[in-house]
Parts: sequence; structure tokens; C-alpha cells
Amino acid sequence: MKYKLVAFWLIVFGALFAFLQAGFEYHFYYIEQSQLFLFSETYIRTKLALPGGFSMLVAEFLVQFFINPYIGALVTAALLTGVGICTAGIVKRVAPSSGFFILYVLPMLALLFMHFDFNYRVQGTVCYLMMTALLGGYMRIRNDLFRLVAGCVLAPALFWLAGSIAVLFVGMVCLFEGLRKTPKGYVSLIGVVEVLLLGVGTVYFSLMGEYRWVLGPDLYYHYTLHSKEIMYCSWICLPLVFLVAFFFRNRKSPFAKKWQVGGSCIVQLALIGAFLWWGIPKYNDAKTLKLKKLDYFARTEQWDKTIEECKGKLTNFLYMCHLNMALANKGELSDKMFNFDQRGPQGLLVQWNKSENISCLLSDIYFTMGATASSQEMAFEGYVSAMADGNPRMLKRLVQTNLIYGAYPIAEKYISILEQTYAYRDWAQSQRKFLYHDEAIENDPVLGTRRRMLPDRNALAMIDGLAGDLELFLERGPANSAALQYLGAMYLLAKNLEGFKALVEKYYGTEFLPALPVHFQEAVIVMSEKEPDYWKRFNISETVVTRFSDYKKQVLANRNNSALAGLLSRSYGNTYWFYFMFK
Repeated sequence: MKYKLVAFWLIVFGALFAFLQAGFEYHFYYIEQSQLFLFSETYIRTKLALPGGFSMLVAEFLVQFFINPYIGALVTAALLTGVGICTAGIVKRVAPSSGFFILYVLPMLALLFMHFDFNYRVQGTVCYLMMTALLGGYMRIRNDLFRLVAGCVLAPALFWLAGSIAVLFVGMVCLFEGLRKTPKGYVSLIGVVEVLLLGVGTVYFSLMGEYRWVLGPDLYYHYTLHSKEIMYCSWICLPLVFLVAFFFRNRKSPFAKKWQVGGSCIVQLALIGAFLWWGIPKYNDAKTLKLKKLDYFARTEQWDKTIEECKGKLTNFLYMCHLNMALANKGELSDKMFNFDQRGPQGLLVQWNKSENISCLLSDIYFTMGATASSQEMAFEGYVSAMADGNPRMLKRLVQTNLIYGAYPIAEKYISILEQTYAYRDWAQSQRKFLYHDEAIENDPVLGTRRRMLPDRNALAMIDGLAGDLELFLERGPANSAALQYLGAMYLLAKNLEGFKALVEKYYGTEFLPALPVHFQEAVIVMSEKEPDYWKRFNISETVVTRFSDYKKQVLANRNNSALAGLLSRSYGNTYWFYFMFK
């Protein structure tokens, strides 16, 4: 029998691991950025002084390894399987021969759906596992007096170690003792009182900010948000599972014959499958899966993979921002941007909404174009709005921007923090060579380029808009072609031909713009269609001119055709002429 149980749980673990790794690999890389674990005595001591601090430390310790392939799926599958095993122990303690393995799986599935949400803290599953393990141990104590006393001791201990999950624990203890009609079972209510008093006390003394964090599952969700209903389901289903098990406690297995056992398994598996079929599309947040993949490619500077991922129809401005950032980093934005689905200037720079993910994206984009001040601002916003104690990726950006500005004491402080991490220690140590060493920074291709782009006069970032900042950077010389690429692309996507005309007339033939990229040539023809002599000023290629002539003939020949856009997109969808006319 034990071998069958081991085999069952190994199959469950393997299935969970395979499912999570296949469908959510980039999700684990993504959530690793929102939590910062430090190998620091001060950091650990501060955490342990808070309710739930121990479980938070455990969760953050585990999450830091999600940066490595397979670890996120492995750890999550192990935690969920652990919850299932502990739930099975609870059920078996109440109804040893029920035969309903679906009861073990339901809490696991509810927690699984929560893991799809990047605002969910892994701490929630760690705490659930701690609670079910303690509850199972509590139920195994045969002596009523010892068990009741243990409950009174475990309740406050669990509250301090794991936080609000202790509310569920004391509720389950009271349910267990009440259904068993334990003599003096009312003693279990002491645990409820203890947890409530501790909860009120922690809020009163400002150890916790809100009552929802000490009385419900919101503690295990992003602190600025309320948890989703499925998280409450994970709390509700445990007592329901317990009640079902209690109902069958004194009954012999209703599936005595082999065919009945097989039928029962099929029915239970069908129910689990139906629950997954309903829950996965509802909670897997499929819209963000591609974004998480693009975010990982940006973080690891895999620009070719970003470009490949963005082929075809794009309807999300965040995808377009990643695409255009990749093109700019490869120096191809001005030549290839209309080879892809562009839908306006928001595809270059989305509006800031004060969230962590948008702040991080904007920091990356600003850093690409050389807007160091704006990149630093967004990095700080991304860092402080992280789910836990900071965003290590944005901490790296703060190191870079402060080195660029020569703010060495601040950069050194951030380097010291990163040196206390697992995944970023080596990178942080490699940045020490730049501290108080201007020459090393100026010779670095990343930091030196951006330092040379710093304006030579003080000005508020973005006071004249993005175009004003980019023009200011260009005054410092052609250090970073991405600034000019972004400025030109911004004019083209906004169909601001006056701004574009001023740009090309100012910089064409200089070291900034010795030759016009293909899409710039196409735009010159659009803004001076009836002035072919003007084209010669910019040395428009014969290939572009001939193609425009063919394009114009197609437009005139089919101008009364309602399907004109679809007809032209096949041959000219990758031109500025098509974008200008139809988008």
C-alpha cells in the first residue's frame, strides 16, 4: 500500500512539474525579480521580528533560485505536492477508508491557480503547507488534554511564523474538536482568542498595516491589492474536505469491487480534469505569458528572440515597445520598424501607470535611448513598487545610472546590497572597478556612451517632452544612435511630418545621419510627393523611388476597392506609405 502511495504522489509531482515547466517557464523568471532575498543578519533578524516573517524568509529564499531554469517549476510542484500529502494525512486521519483522492487534490488545485498570478506570493503556499503539516500533527495526538494544550501553543506560534494562515488553523482545530465532541473541546476556542488578540495587537502597534493582512489571505498577495476569490477558495475547501471526510468516517468503502474502484477513479479524475479545464483558462492570465517571455529576453538582451516573437499581428502596445526596443538595440529601428505591426507612438513608449512592470519596461526603454535621468526615475519606481523588498533588476539599473552620473557613494551602497544576493553577487562585484574611476566608465561601451550623452546644462527631464530630451542628447554628439532612431520613429508613428522634416534637414549628411535609412527615405517621399527634386537632396535610392511609383499606381488603380488595404498589404505592408495611409 505504501508503494502505491509513493507512486501516486510521484506521478502527481511529475505531472505538476511537467505542466508548470512547459507552460509557465517565463512566469517563474518574471516573479523572481519582484522579491529580494539578502544573505544578511540584519535583513533576516528584521524579518523574523514580524508576524509571518519566517515564512516570508523561506519563500523569498526559494524564489531567488527561480532565475535558474527548471527551479521555479520544481519548487512549486514540490510545495503543492507537499500540501496534497499533508491534506491526505488529515483526510486519512478522519476517514481512513474513504477512497476519495479528489479530496487531497482540491486544495492543491486552488493554490495552483493562484501561482499563475504574478501578484501572488509564494509565501502563501509555504504557509499553507506549514499549516496542514501542523494540523495533521495536531490530529495525531491521541490524548485529548495534550492535544488541546498543543493547539493553544501552536496557534500563536503559527501566527508569528506564518501569519494569517493561523486563522484557518484555529478554525480547523475548533471544527475537529466540535465534530469529535471532545470533552472540554471548548478549550480549543482559546486558540481563536489568541490569534485574534495577536492580530489586533500587531495592527494596533503598527507591525501590520491592515486587518485584512492578519485575518485573511491578503497577506500573501501584493500589498497594494486584494487577493482574488480563488485564494479564498483554497481556505474554504479545506474545511469542506474535512466535512466530507468526516461524513464517510464510519462507512466502509463504497467501492469494494475492482470495477467499482476503477469507476470511482475515472469519475474522480474526470472531475479533476473538469476543474482544471475550467480553472486554467480563467486564472492562467494568458495575456501576460508572452509579455513575461519578452521581459526575460529584454533582461538577458536576447534581441533576436524578441524580434522573432513579435512577428505577425500585434495588438498590445507593450509587445510593440519590446519589439522596438530590440530593434533599436540592434540599430535596425529606422530600417525595419515597418516590417512589423506598428500602431502608433505608444508602441515606442507606453504611458506610465505607477506599476512595477511598466516602470521596469520604461526604465529599459529610456536606458536604450540614453535618457539616463528618466531611466533612473523609473528604476527607482520599479524598485519601491516591487511586491516584496525590492526589484534586483532595477537595483542593477540604479547602480548603472549612478555610475554614469558619478554618484559613486550611492552606486556603492546599491552594489553592497546586491553583493548580499545569490544571483547578482558576481555582477555587483564586477561593477566595483568603476567606483571613483572616471576613466574606466568613459571607456566602457555601455556606461561611457551614456555619460557622454548627459546634457551639459541642468534641466528637468521630460519638461519639453520626449522629443525635447532626445534633441538635447543629440546636441552632445552622435554617441548613441538609438536616440536619433527613437526620435525619427516617434515622428513617423505620430505622422508628424513637420517634426520629421526638421530632423532630417538638420542631421542628414552629418555624422549623426550620414545616409537616410529606408523608412526615412519613404517618409521623405510622403512629405514631398510632388517635389522629386527635393528627394535628390537626401539621395533617395532608385529602388525606393521605383517601389513608390508602383505603390502609387496600385492605389490609383484600386482606389474604389473597399479591400484596398488588404490588397496592398501583401506587397507594401512593410512600408511607411502603407502605415501613413491605412493605420
